[in-house]
Amino acid sequence: MKVIMYPAITLDGFIADLNGECYSWVNDEDEELYQLAIEKAGCVLVGHKTYNQYIDDFLSDKRSMTFVWTTGTHQHNQKHVTFLRGTPQEVIKQIEAHGFSELIVSGGGEVNGALASAGLIDEIIVSVYSLTLGEGIPLFGSHHPKLQLKLLQTSNDIEGIVKNHYEVIK
Repeated sequence: MKVIMYPAITLDGFIADLNGECYSWVNDEDEELYQLAIEKAGCVLVGHKTYNQYIDDFLSDKRSMTFVWTTGTHQHNQKHVTFLRGTPQEVIKQIEAHGFSELIVSGGGEVNGALASAGLIDEIIVSVYSLTLGEGIPLFGSHHPKLQLKLLQTSNDIEGIVKNHYEVIK
């Protein structure tokens, strides 16, 4: 399975403010590209906090499957939402068992960091926004993965955003 991390970050490396909010600064055109990537893959993986923060968006998306990585025990799967538990490797195997060959990872920071630290990220498509927050949720949460990246493509088609597409060298 190809695992693609697809974050939007600020210039100082945050995916959201300390409350998990990022919609006030994420560009609509960039959001559409992200949604198209999820539709193409057919599924997205998020953490429990991200899911709860944007639950209405995930519940209303009937075109793709949302997988929620959680440590909780009282979650109920729904038609397009499945809760998963386990190690990073176990979570990826569970998603593969659903028949998907590509996965978009959409955070939060702890999910990004756990997968990157486990060596499970194959590509990163990152939109770098021309603003700083000063503080917030780091791209990799509390994790500190060491990744070697090969730049595949860069674009600045959307004003104020530089989009870089990397392959993770393993």
